[in-house]
Amino acid sequence: MALLSCMAPANAQDRGVLYAGGGAGDGAGGYVGGLMALPGDSLGNGLAVRAGVNGGTYRYRTSERIEATYIGAEIALVYQMSGDWGWANISAGPRITDTDLDPNDRGNKLRGTRFDAGLQTDGALGNQWRMGWFGSWGVRNESYIAQLRLTRLVSASSGTRVGVESIVQGDPTYTRASLGAHVATPLGGGWEGQVSAGASEQAGRNARPYASLGVSRVF
Repeated sequence: MALLSCMAPANAQDRGVLYAGGGAGDGAGGYVGGLMALPGDSLGNGLAVRAGVNGGTYRYRTSERIEATYIGAEIALVYQMSGDWGWANISAGPRITDTDLDPNDRGNKLRGTRFDAGLQTDGALGNQWRMGWFGSWGVRNESYIAQLRLTRLVSASSGTRVGVESIVQGDPTYTRASLGAHVATPLGGGWEGQVSAGASEQAGRNARPYASLGVSRVF
């Protein structure tokens, strides 16, 4: 499972956020990255730079089953907004991805090393009940991921949230839809942990369980 929205509400003095995580199901993946506000701005307000790396595996079928392994990196300029209503980010920047196929699928334009332009938005509305979103689009590769999370604050003292999530992701070779439960809670030392689990179905294949873990820290 790819990176999904992970930034916590920010204070005026916060400068950035670090995040990492991964997941497994019908495929597997991991990521690590961070966002830093530019001088004169702060986390949640103004401009920032985001950078990260990710990698993983997935499968799809043509006349035979293809195993894909990928690794990628990206950097983006981010415009941030926040207030009592929640927060939102809009970003754009270059990406590079290297994809290895076994067996080699010459009809797959994503094979090998490719440069792309990535567009992304993420954010959240509300507090007691919160609707969070994450959306990412690779312009050249036509890769995408869209996620919605609805959570409720079940413990104001601990900051624990519980809810549900839905995800659709893919590229020209496959589409995968997922539905599951989600829990987010502070871990101490400024870190927040997230756990999701549910069922994931790829077009033409039976549904399979998935699980993902993530951590983030505002600084």
